[in-house]
Parts: sequence; structure tokens; C-alpha cells
Amino acid sequence: MKKLLQTIKTIIMKLASKTGQVNYKQNGEPGQKGDRGPALRGPMEWDGQPEGFPFQSGADGEDFIDIVLYNNAYYQCITSHTKTTGNHPESNYGYWSTASQLGFVATKILLATYALVKNLGVEAIEMKDAAGNILFQAKDGNVTCNTGTFNNIKVTGSLRNPFAYVGDSIDTDYNDNVVMVSSGGGWVDAYSLPWDAGQSGRRVTIVNYRWGSSYAEGQASISAPSGKYFYENGVSKKTLNLSREAVELLGYGTSTQFYGWIVMRRIDMMTTYKYGKELKILAFGSVTSDGSITYNTFNGDSLSCSKNGTGQFTITMPSGWFYNAANVGVILTGIGHASGEPTAPIKATLISRTTTQLVIKTSDDASVNDGAFDFILFNKNDWQSL
Repeated sequence: MKKLLQTIKTIIMKLASKTGQVNYKQNGEPGQKGDRGPALRGPMEWDGQPEGFPFQSGADGEDFIDIVLYNNAYYQCITSHTKTTGNHPESNYGYWSTASQLGFVATKILLATYALVKNLGVEAIEMKDAAGNILFQAKDGNVTCNTGTFNNIKVTGSLRNPFAYVGDSIDTDYNDNVVMVSSGGGWVDAYSLPWDAGQSGRRVTIVNYRWGSSYAEGQASISAPSGKYFYENGVSKKTLNLSREAVELLGYGTSTQFYGWIVMRRIDMMTTYKYGKELKILAFGSVTSDGSITYNTFNGDSLSCSKNGTGQFTITMPSGWFYNAANVGVILTGIGHASGEPTAPIKATLISRTTTQLVIKTSDDASVNDGAFDFILFNKNDWQSL
């Protein structure tokens, strides 16, 4: 910055010296006012000026000293002339001399209302609004930005949006993690969400549990306006009810039309009563009385079934699903009646299991009978104690 100010001072003194009427007085009366010297004009793009443009060098009687930018270099006019194709700054006519790039960038900053500065090195940058509030600040290694729109952003590191308490309305565009505290007492506390097109793509997490020393009781409820919905588990809902839960919502719509909020997931938060834990399924399917199997597996692995005799079946599973046989969870349900016994309901029973095979028998009484059944497989080791 010191070098920049010194360069600007040198330019000003050079301009003043062109008039030949620079007077200095010390310890006396003010001197006579000198004539105004020529002013800097530019930097101008050489290619942007028409043929015949009169360039000035600041000679006696001239108003300007012209500066041009040609082939990414600055040039100062030293001999007044009119522009032709051949007398460009790199020609040998003696009309131009190379100028100080730093000096004329500084001049451009001083004279321009809006300046584009390349390769600027400063210790701090600060932008404020008319009221003096900081909009943007880069100082002491920290960057603060209190407004603006950011496009195509990649973030490396932590990106956080602290939780904020809301009374009865989630009405801010800049806080996506909010806390409610329903009061209970037989009432359902009503809250509101924004439903405009600007919410499309926004993720909001709502927690109804505690804030400070206050704890949620009963339920909180948010209603959707006409034509808009909460989308959860394949159903469109007009109301979202929350007990002590954390709910993640995703705004769904176009840039001009908002459809509603997709309920991405719910998590219980210290409930008064107990509601269990999700059961993850490895495979489910059906086996017919002749041993044919249809199924789905969580990862596309294959199952097979063989019929070993009347009412006896073996289902074979991939290795690597279970640590030991005790972890193999099986749910069996008989389908219809025993073969040849239209009034005898069939049941399916697990006889034995390993980490890769299940032996199952079907019957309607003490003796085995052919019959069909459904099955579900899960890993009992998935639920660990606290």
C-alpha cells in the first residue's frame, strides 16, 4: 500500500510539472492559483478507439495525457497524434512510451466508479451496507459473510447450522435446524412451516424434545395449506404430528411451484413409552408345496430350495450372512391348507438351522403334510444391548 501511494504521488507531481507553473511557498502568504494542468485520460483500449482519434501528450494547451492498453501493456502518449493502423504503441514512430502498470492501475482505481482489480493483495477487505452493518469481511484469517447467494459451491471441512428455538412458526430462510417444545396438557401445539417455491430443495430438521430446562410433552402438529402435503411412506398427508421426535424434511417442487415436504426420516427422542427399533430384513419369499421358491434379498444374493420328502424342505443361503446359527432369525407362516386336506390349515415349522441352511417341515397335525409357506430372514445379532 505504501508503494501504491508513493506511485500515485509521483503521477500527480508529474502531471503538475507539465504546466511549468508549480509554485511552492513556506511561512508566507498563499501564492497565486496556477493554471490547471492536463488530466490523465484512460487507460483506454487501443482497439476501442476509432481511426483518426486525436491522442494527446499533455503538451501546452492540451487537456489530456492519454494512456492506452495494448497487448496487455500500458503506454503513455509522448507525442500528440491521430490514430492510424500503423502507429500503434509497439510501432517505431516515437508516439508512445511504456508506462508504469502499477501507477496506472492505481489511477484507474481512483477514477473508476466500479473497478475490476486483478491480483490484489491486501490485509483486509470489508463491505458494509448503508447502515454500517458488515455484509462481508475478510480479516485476520477469518471470512464473515452475512448475505448473498452462492452457486456451485464445494466445501471441504465442517459445515454447520446450529439449532435455534422457534415459538410457533418456522419462518426464517437461514436456519434449517429448529427445536420445538410442545407443552402437552391435553392440547396439540400447532406450528407452521413456509410453503413457497423458494423452499424447493431445502432440508429442515425439526426436533421436539427439549430446549434448556423445558421438555416437550404431548404432541406438536403442523398443517399443510390447500393443495400442498406432507409425503410420508407413500401417503400424502395434510398434517404432520410429532411426539418426542426428530424429523427431517425435504422441500419438494419446481422453481415456481411448491408441492410440499417429503418426510425423509423420523427418530424417536427419549419417548415416555417405548416404540421399538426397525427390523432389517435380509430376505423374504415364498415356497410352494412342490419346493419351488420365489424371493427377494437385500443385496441380490441367491437363495435355493430343495424338497427332501413329504412336507420337508431345505432353504440354502449364501455364506457370510451370519456369524453363527444362533443369529439366524426366521419367521415362517403357512399358506392355505395341507395338500389333499382342504379343511386342514397348514403350518410351517423350523426344524434346524446353520449359518447357510434352514430345514423346514409343514404339517396340519402331528404328521407332516405337503404345503406352501412364506418366510422372512433377519440377523438377530443386529440388536445389541446398551
